[in-house]
Amino acid sequence: MTETALSPGDHAQSADITQLPDVIKGKSDWRCYRSLRLPNGTAVVLVNDKESKTTAMSVCVNVGASADPRELSGLAHFTEHMCFLGSEKYPGENEYKRFLSQHGGRSNASTSMTYTTYKFDVLAGHAEGAIDIFSNFFVTPLFTESGTSREVNAVDSENSKNLTADSRRRLQILKALADPEHHWSKFSTGNALTLPAALKASDEEGEETQLSEEAKKVREALLAFHRRHYRPSNMTVVIVGPQPLDTLQEWVVPRFAGIIDRWSKKDDQTEIDRLIDAGANDAPANGFDHPAPPYNPAFDPKMQGGKWPVLLTTLPLRSMRKLVLMFPLPSVQKVPDRSPVSIISHLLGHEGPGSSFAVLQDAGLLNSLSAGSRISAPDQCLLQIDIGLTEQGEAQWKEVVAVLFEHCRLIASTAAAAKESADKESCPYYKSLAVIWKEVCQLNSMNFHQTSPGQAYDFAPRLAQSVVTHGVEKCISAGSMLDEGLETFPLEDLSECSSQLIPTNCIIERCSQGAWDSQKQSEEMKSESTNDWENFGLMEEKWYGVEYYLSDICAADVGRWEHNREFEEESAGVDPVNDEHASIGSVHLPRPNRYIPRSLELCPDLPEEAKAEPRIEKQIDPPKLILDDKVCGRLWHKLDARYALPKSSLILLLRNPAVENVQRPGAASFEYDIDTNMRSLLLTGMFSDALAQDTYDADLAGLYWSLSKSPSGITLSCSGYSDRLPDLAQKLLRDFLIPTSSDGDTFMKESHFSAVKDRTLRSLKSYFQSRRADSHAMYYRDLFMSSKGEGIEKSIAAAEAATLDSIIEHHTTILQNSMGFECLFSGNVSELEARSFFNDACNILRQVTVSAGNGMEQTNADGVKANWFPGPYERRLELGEDVGIHFASKNPEEENGAVLVTYQSHVPGFRGTHLSSKESLKYTAAIRVLCHMLREPLFDELRTKQQLGYIVSSYYDIGFSTRLPNWEDQSSDPNAPSFLPSTTPIDFIVVNILSRKLSPPEVTSRLDEFLASFRDMLGTMPESEIRDHADALSKKLLKPIQKLGTEVGMHYGKIRRYAPEVLHSGGKGGDLPWDSVKDLAREVEGMQREDLLEVWNSVVAGKSRSRVTSCVYGSTFPLGRMGESLSGPVGARSAHLVKSMDDILKKREELIPYDADTRAKERGFLNGIVRRLGGKRNAGMAAVALIGIGGAVGLSMISRADKERNTKK
Repeated sequence: MTETALSPGDHAQSADITQLPDVIKGKSDWRCYRSLRLPNGTAVVLVNDKESKTTAMSVCVNVGASADPRELSGLAHFTEHMCFLGSEKYPGENEYKRFLSQHGGRSNASTSMTYTTYKFDVLAGHAEGAIDIFSNFFVTPLFTESGTSREVNAVDSENSKNLTADSRRRLQILKALADPEHHWSKFSTGNALTLPAALKASDEEGEETQLSEEAKKVREALLAFHRRHYRPSNMTVVIVGPQPLDTLQEWVVPRFAGIIDRWSKKDDQTEIDRLIDAGANDAPANGFDHPAPPYNPAFDPKMQGGKWPVLLTTLPLRSMRKLVLMFPLPSVQKVPDRSPVSIISHLLGHEGPGSSFAVLQDAGLLNSLSAGSRISAPDQCLLQIDIGLTEQGEAQWKEVVAVLFEHCRLIASTAAAAKESADKESCPYYKSLAVIWKEVCQLNSMNFHQTSPGQAYDFAPRLAQSVVTHGVEKCISAGSMLDEGLETFPLEDLSECSSQLIPTNCIIERCSQGAWDSQKQSEEMKSESTNDWENFGLMEEKWYGVEYYLSDICAADVGRWEHNREFEEESAGVDPVNDEHASIGSVHLPRPNRYIPRSLELCPDLPEEAKAEPRIEKQIDPPKLILDDKVCGRLWHKLDARYALPKSSLILLLRNPAVENVQRPGAASFEYDIDTNMRSLLLTGMFSDALAQDTYDADLAGLYWSLSKSPSGITLSCSGYSDRLPDLAQKLLRDFLIPTSSDGDTFMKESHFSAVKDRTLRSLKSYFQSRRADSHAMYYRDLFMSSKGEGIEKSIAAAEAATLDSIIEHHTTILQNSMGFECLFSGNVSELEARSFFNDACNILRQVTVSAGNGMEQTNADGVKANWFPGPYERRLELGEDVGIHFASKNPEEENGAVLVTYQSHVPGFRGTHLSSKESLKYTAAIRVLCHMLREPLFDELRTKQQLGYIVSSYYDIGFSTRLPNWEDQSSDPNAPSFLPSTTPIDFIVVNILSRKLSPPEVTSRLDEFLASFRDMLGTMPESEIRDHADALSKKLLKPIQKLGTEVGMHYGKIRRYAPEVLHSGGKGGDLPWDSVKDLAREVEGMQREDLLEVWNSVVAGKSRSRVTSCVYGSTFPLGRMGESLSGPVGARSAHLVKSMDDILKKREELIPYDADTRAKERGFLNGIVRRLGGKRNAGMAAVALIGIGGAVGLSMISRADKERNTKK
């Protein structure tokens, strides 16, 4: 398609454009803004982002499912789907997606109760063409009869996909409790029953040519809905790109100025028009320029016979123990900077000492707590407190509720006392709340000014929605509290709002198997006469068919929650923060945050130009290796000179083979052990659980941390404001390595162990019952290809066998097998500061390893651990092998079947010019281009045309496999190179289809047919189209990184995977493949048709291709009904059928680690390279240029996505 230029006449209306207020932006925001109102009423925000390589656009239509006609639930969502299916100017249904695919673009859309939002991005050089297609969806959409009939199937498939999601199921139950006349109660997704738009078959069998009468009504309603709501005054357009603002304006204004208001309010409206109008009148007025509508809660005690609090009991598919308190409150959309709901959420959701979280965690009753708005609408708000309970907490759920209501009363009573005080400066209640208010204002304002812009694709739709809600001027800054201080403290609103946090204004939900069983037993014991209101008892939600219990609550319990000693009697004259007697029970307001940065200054070592403003266009320099200690490890450092932010990122890997492996007595090496792996998982979970209270203030102050295990060891990650980051990291490291402090406190307590073990077991036990079929398909695929575990059942057994004593012993074992640190410290940190932190970390490590009996100096010099670099693991499929995996879904609600097809490249993936062969570079580049080309035609054929299901996707995937030494096969040749650790990337092409239209074997057959046609398409595709795809992918690979965290993650991945082999071969820090993406982008850009065909034939279509087809069967096409006819994947050349866990374990024993067979063949070749190059360093570099094998893995349930998939190499 050629990009459309505009004629001079198209700019005729520019004189009538209204300039809107300037956008308030942060100090770190390099973007420029211009806001306009077009003559037809459309609001437009133009954003010049000089650092973006893509142009993104979003249209937010100020209408959502709240405006659906009740007779046609899901119409707003259906309209969103239909807008993509062509326009008068561009009638092709896939023209839009095809254009975006060719030019590195993507698109999506969503429908909420309030908004319908569309978005796309594309490489900047092709933006105008995409804008022209996109804008015509809103000017002259086609809404064809055939498209209407087919796309309702997509809506129905999307709804079917949602049936197994607990969040969706619970949402529908909540809607069932709402006033049925309220707009929020509407079924927003829709399905084939609410939108009956099927074609009526003609007389000729099998041919469908016309709409049924019901379908005609749906289409007429679709057209009327679009006329009524997709009016120019109801639209906000945002475009973000590197083009000058004038250029963006020239592209956008004439195209969207052409949208005409076609809605008629005359008396001659049709029946359909009146139907659409009635639905629209249900929805509240929404928008910055509309006055706030009256308070109109969807939930009211009268809906439950005036018997609040009411108890809602739900049964989840996934194992959870949820306790949720919900309070209807007035809307706060008009006051984002002074929202009393935000203040209350901050206080109730706090996890520091004295909070509800702390009190309940210390009592062993709680795992998690969060507070915030469940519903934030123009006419209402629903505040939610969400608690994850322990087993003990579920048994004592009423006591948990009591603590939460005590906390609510503390907030309300403090606010009331502060409001009523005549002398606020001396009032302890006012002073305590004022300190909290000032702190929240400071942190929000600081984060606003110290956050760099993100990707345009995500920013554009957020901005468009915010313009509708908050207006142009504050579309970015709303909620950041820039102009707030003590004089604007909303004390009266806080007092009024918190006074409504009472039992008689509350819905309580219990969501767990235990709660369900208890309520069921209770209901069975009741006689019909005891239910004094007909809508209490067991009920069924209308759209999902999900059952739930609704019941009243014992008056004695309500009285206990409601009536306590008066606040004045208990707290008169005391400070509610600093006096322990001021609290109600053990709860008190949070104390001042000790982690707020003292300074936001940039490092003095930076040149002045780096301090002046962000320089995203500057080339990313790699970190430098500044310390390499054979005992304690390595320190990598980089002083950031691109982002001009007072932030840093620290990643500290404690390489350790004992995290997932054991060394058997007398053995020369380690081997994977599921019990060891599980203990490490529980150990890191216990630490996170134990430190939650102590480090919550750090999280509020913009300091984030995590401790995790991986095949490589234990990783501590810290990021955020650099002022206090080293102190936090050192505290965390010390607390983990020295678990018992001087005062005897330790994170290895029975309470933390029991809580984490319980969460882990519940997650494992409910894994199959709570996930979609395609998740199951991925599980079986990964169990076969990349896991050393033996399935979830073995993981459950390992978790059940773990004890606190075994965790304590395991912690000691980890310390005894430490291999030192791999540390990357990057950002606003000087080399001196980085060295100081690393030295302190090393001192801690030396202290604990000596006491644990490590003997690091000796083992790291020449022992087993010195040569053992654990890492991820993949198995190599045999050439030409097709493995078909067939399992029934264990989710009782799953209707869909899944087909996950994975093609494994037999050529190792590209790591870098000095580490990989030219063949590896060619194969990786070709596979990436092929995946880029495959996505759109696959979706168009199997999803849009054949309507196989809502999920039809294809993507590039990457795995890694770390080679371990074969101790029984060490060469005695003194000239042979010593063992070098090596991590090899493996390229995959993956297709995922979720369908209830056809059985998995039939879906596989359809896929094979399509892939065969795609091979033909490759042979005849115009050269220009191949160049478009290659150029687009090349530019995407080189798109500059805009976030420090992303940059650090990329560098750390290379250090973790490649530093051991490069440095052990005599290389230096600069020899790591830092610029491998540039080499890959050059290869991609030059990719030729014959290269693509060669790789396609090798990986997908040829006799040597290696494939795993993982099929999971839902209830529509159960496995048992067709199991006897299975004979492996359709079209398989060497099919191997796998139908049980034993089959998986037996078959994978036949597979070798990636890539042992090639390495064995190339050993002579390696020695030849060594002899030709000569010298120890060159010998090592020659060795690492070849492919690697072996490794260790984590839990068998963990997918490849959790093992560094989809990372930029």
